[in-house]
Order: sequence, then C-alpha cells, then structure tokens
Amino acid sequence: MLISTKPDSKGKEAALFRARQITDCRWTPIRDIPYHTKKTGLTKFPAGQENLGMIYSSPEPVDKFLFENVSFETFISALANPDSVLYNKDLGGHNNCWSYFGFVCNGLARYALNIRRRFSTKRWLTVPGMRKVYDDGCYTADQIQLCDVLYAHGKGVSHVAMVTDILKDETGEIRQIEVSEMVKPVGKRAQYDVDVFFEKFKLYAICRYDYLDETPMPDARDAEFLANGMQGLPVIAVDYGNKANYRTYETVVISAFGEGENEIEIRQGDELIETLTISGRGKINRHFNRGYYTVTHKATGETVEFAVTEPSISYTAENGYITVKADACDPDSKILYMDFREAGAATHLKTRNCYYDPRCAALAKVEELTNEEKQTGTWTRQIPEDGVHFKVYFENKYGIWTHTMVKI
Repeated sequence: MLISTKPDSKGKEAALFRARQITDCRWTPIRDIPYHTKKTGLTKFPAGQENLGMIYSSPEPVDKFLFENVSFETFISALANPDSVLYNKDLGGHNNCWSYFGFVCNGLARYALNIRRRFSTKRWLTVPGMRKVYDDGCYTADQIQLCDVLYAHGKGVSHVAMVTDILKDETGEIRQIEVSEMVKPVGKRAQYDVDVFFEKFKLYAICRYDYLDETPMPDARDAEFLANGMQGLPVIAVDYGNKANYRTYETVVISAFGEGENEIEIRQGDELIETLTISGRGKINRHFNRGYYTVTHKATGETVEFAVTEPSISYTAENGYITVKADACDPDSKILYMDFREAGAATHLKTRNCYYDPRCAALAKVEELTNEEKQTGTWTRQIPEDGVHFKVYFENKYGIWTHTMVKI
C-alpha cells in the first residue's frame, strides 16, 4: 500500500484542491459538443457520455477560458442548456480552439497556483515568482516537491504540468509520482512509477512558484457546483451560461423550458425593461446596451444574470512606444493588465478542417500596470519587437473580460 504525501501548507492544500477541480470534475453533455483536431477534423463529445476532467481547449477568439473568464457555475449552467454556446457555436479556430469554454496546458498550473495572468507556454519562465530550480531531468525523486511545475519548451516539446502527489511505501521510499495536466481532449491526473516518470518527463525542468503559500481556496460556489453539478433542465437560461459576460455586439439567447406560458421579466439593475412570454419550449434573441441584467421566470422565481461589456480603447504609437487610454465604461469593472500579441496566423487558412484566426495570435509580452495607471486608465510602454497587437484586460464580478484585439 502506497501512502500519499500530505501538503505541508494551506497554500499547497489549496493548489492541490484547485488542480483536482480540473482533473476530477465529472460532466455529461446533453447534446453533442463539437470540437476540432488537426488529425481528424471535426469530432465531438457525445451526448449522454460522462467525461472526467475539464475540456482541453484554447477559446482565445472569444476569451472564454474557464476559471478566468467564466466560473465553473457558468460552465455547468451552459452544459445544462441545450441552446447554449457549447452546443451551438463552433469556434472553428486553430488546432487548439476546440470548445467554446476550456483550458490549455498551462491553464491548469495557472489556476492551481492562482496566477491571474495569461502566459504562453514558451514564456512560462517570465511569470513573476516562477523559478527554474532544476534543469531538464537533472534531479532525483527525493528533490521533487508537491506543486512543482514540470516545464518543457523546445526539443519538440512545449508543455506545462504539475506534480500533485508523491506516493511512498511503508519504508518511506518514493514509488510513484502523480502528475496533473491538460491533454487533449480533457485534463487528467496519473500516477507513474519513478522510472517511468523520469523517462516520460526527461525533457522537463522543475519550476517552483515563490507565492505558492499565498494560494487561496477557490470560490465556495464553484466547489459546490463541482460536487453537485446541475440536475435536469433549467426553467430559464441564457446561452453563455449564468453569470457570464457578453460584448455589446453579441446576441443574448434567452431560453425557456417550462410547459405552458413562460412569463419572463428582464431588468437592468432595479429597472424593468421588458416583460415577455415564451410559449412552452422556446427561445428569443436580444441585444443589450452595456450594463448588468437579470432575467426572471415569474412563476418559479428562477433568475439568471449576465453583464454586457464594451470598453473605450484608444492609443498613439510613436518611436517604438505606445500610449494607451482605456476606460471600462463600467464603474463595477476594473483594469487589470495589458498584453502584446504577435502577428498571428492568416485568416481563412484551412488545414484539415481547422480555421486559423488572427485573434489567436501568440502572446508577446504581458505588461503589469501600476495602481495609478489602472485608476487613470493611461499608460505608456515600449512596444516589443514582436508586438503587433495589444489587448487590455478588465474584471467584474463575473470574471475577466477584454476587448477585441487591436492592431498597432
């Protein structure tokens, strides 16, 4: 019998709990969820088939990364709605853009360690507080710790994973090492005998995060939805899921599932802006101005929430520097940070049924902002050599949101 290693700090305990949220969640789609692969083209998560582990996907064009732009509650509520984007919107993006919501490989480690910035894998070592402590394969099993990050870039491998258990026998000798990671099509955790581990991860360095002990436990409602999910159809739903952010140009699909006449009220704050009736199983499309909205089924009192966002962004670029002016246009949203992006792939380049999209341009550099810059909404930065576009990130109570990427 092997004995698991217990975390020796609250931060490690929280990080391991977060990793389990991703690898151990069970979810069952009620319709087929389409996704793409480079090898097989269009494929699907079949309706009615239980899945273990969160979806591997890079929904970069729509900024719907799980636990960053959308909560687990939002994902589960979209999963329970047959009219949701999970079933009805196909990203058709590059080879990693499969599902409308999802994680990429470094997303698991970022969420587990509460790193609230998006970094491409090749720039993982530029993450503030991330240190490489051992070079590729130059360490022994005894030197590995819980929550160590396995990192590889180059030599044909580009991946981030995390050590989530170290299993010992009764004499204290390490026999197995557990690794949690995002792999296609879903995240997983697996235990490897020590010799197998070192063969599989021989090209990986060991990294440690200086702020690991500051990692908090995740939101209690996310933990609740992870444990219990949602049972059956909702009475009322919106297509992005409960507590999601829309942009002003996006259509909000409101669905009703009750029998008979479904009388529905739409409010912006305390103001009633529309009352409508959907007869039986049906849906309507609406566009909304910026603001926070609730949709309530009058007979049952069931309510869903969403926000509609769109910032004001302007800039000037001269002599290799850019000055950005940003306004969330929403007193309940705050500016977080900015990043530069590379040129991106050509639009409409079709390869094995995968469409490459310039909105999926690789990250060039993340720019941290001072509190004064966030408050004034104005800052100046040097444009990196490979920086061709930029994005500004905001946050409200429903998650991180951003504007459409801007070409410099």
